[in-house]
Parts: sequence; C-alpha cells; structure tokens
Amino acid sequence: MAATLLGPGVFAGLTSLIICLFAHPIGARLGILDAPDGNRKLHARITPLVGGLAVVVPVVAISFWYAVTTSYLPLFGMLGIIVAAFWFLGMIDDRQHLRPIVRLGLSVVICYAVLFWVPGYAVSFFRFGFVDDVLFLDFWTVPFTLICLVGLQNSVNMADGRNGLVPGIALIWSLLIFAYAPPYLYPVLVALVVGLAVVLAFNLAGRLFLGDSGCYALSVLIGLLAIHTYYIQFPILHADVVALWFLIPVVDCLRLMTGRMLAGASPFSADRNHLHHVIGAMMPWHFGLPLYLGLVAGPGLAALAEPEFSVAWAIVPLSIYGVIMALGGRLARPESAPTA
Repeated sequence: MAATLLGPGVFAGLTSLIICLFAHPIGARLGILDAPDGNRKLHARITPLVGGLAVVVPVVAISFWYAVTTSYLPLFGMLGIIVAAFWFLGMIDDRQHLRPIVRLGLSVVICYAVLFWVPGYAVSFFRFGFVDDVLFLDFWTVPFTLICLVGLQNSVNMADGRNGLVPGIALIWSLLIFAYAPPYLYPVLVALVVGLAVVLAFNLAGRLFLGDSGCYALSVLIGLLAIHTYYIQFPILHADVVALWFLIPVVDCLRLMTGRMLAGASPFSADRNHLHHVIGAMMPWHFGLPLYLGLVAGPGLAALAEPEFSVAWAIVPLSIYGVIMALGGRLARPESAPTA
C-alpha cells in the first residue's frame, strides 16, 4: 500500500512546490494578486492568491487518473470536476468580487450536480454513537446535503483571515478523514495532505494566500470526502464524530451571521469579530494559531480515541470558545501580524 501511495505523494509535492515557487508570476498571469489596503488587508506586500491552485492541481489530476484507471469513474471523475469548478468560481470571485447571492446560487447549482450524479456524496441518514436507531432523511437528503456543503464553504471562507489558519484547519480535517477513509480514497487524500503541507509552509512565510479560489475548492473537496467516508464507514464513523470535526468554524460562522442579521446587516457583510480576529487581539499569532488549530483538532482526536464520549468532546471546545469570546474585548491588544 505504501508503494502505491508514493507516486501520488511525490507528484503532489513536486506540483505544489513548483506552483508555490512561481506563485507571483502565476498570480499575475491569472490576475489574482492581493494588495494591502491599510484597512482589512494588513499584509506587508502584494501577495498572490494561488495557494488553492497548488493544492487543487495535483488533487484534480490524481482524481482524473484514478477515474480512468479504476472502477470508481463517477466517484473520482465528479470529484475532480466539482473541485475544479469551485476553484474557478473562487478565482472569479477573487478577481471580480461576486455578489454573495450570485456566489451562493452558483454554489448550490454546482453541488446539486454532484449529488445528482453520485448519490454516495449525499447525507442520506444519521447514525449517532449514542443511540441505536438510524434516522433516514428521505426527501431531505439533497436539501440537507446542500446546506452542509454550502455552509461549510461559508465557514471556511469566514475563517480565512490569518496566515496558516485555513491550510492548517484543512490539513487537520484531511488527516481525520484519512483515519476512517476506505483505501480507494487514500491516493487523493495523500495528494491533499502533501499539497496542504507545502502550501502551509509558504503561507506561514507570507509568500501566498489561498484566496477565495482555494477556500471554495478546499471546502467542497473536504466536505465531499467527509460525506463519502461517513457514507461508507458509518459502522465505525458516526455522524456525531463528523460533526465534531467541523464544530468550531461552523459555530463561529453561525454566530457571525446571526449577529449581523440581528444588527440589521447582511449576514455576508465584513467585520472583524471572527474568532481569529478575537484571538489575534488577545495574543501574538504564533500563540493564537496553535490555540485555534487545537480547538479544531481536539474534539476529533478525542473522539478518535473515545468516540462514545462525543457529547463531552463537544462541550469542552465550545466552553473554551465561549470564554474566548467573552474575554476577547477585555484582553484585546493591537494587532500587528499580517492577515491572510
């Protein structure tokens, strides 16, 4: 098995490295360079938004390769198409800043297409670790799955704001999926993990950002991989464990959108009240990043060891999240680190 995964890993590593090394000319050619504005964009220099491309290219290539060389043509073929489509949608958003309703509508249409062609990417039932019965969604299968995928897209997009954050979160999610995934998904997951590791190193150095293109592509890729892994491995991977993986970014997204609507603003309007903003105002980012990533990784790792205590593994990070949000204003400090 290790020998069969070496090829995808090496290919992904070299491809991602080349794109990262030539990030600035690639970003200039695609028209996706992010310039600081002294307001919300506080990074030190013009930065290419090609981190997503460095992850997507090897993943899509390997997906298409396994689509034509294995018996999983619809599964891998549609995965490659949808990830590429979301990267392209994000690139347009990076360049032209699409209206939220347009972005949302296109995302729903693209996600519906994959559910139409590959039912194995749909959440059709719930099996929780703390009850014996299985709950089938029936008519609600497609609407619920669309909410999950588009909701994760918005959660990841809202979490993107500091160097290392979304690549780090995505790397954690990829490794958690890897722990449960069926073996035929290993090549794609290896390519994803290796590509993310390369991009994370360059992003931490401030040499590139993911951009909307990277956030959209990564969110749908990880969402589909998580759903399919649950669909196949539900006897050992319960729905409550999957929910733990995405708990903190999703809760933060829901808090932000609810607060904005209660204030009479658009749920998609910009502000500096995200969890990463609050943490960044409390402490230097080299401490804040491990704290945020720990809140994301902790529940999933705990459930991997002791899945029967999933409710407890949700209470602990949510309690820490609540304390951070309550103390954030009191412990605020001037932000000086560049944002991604």
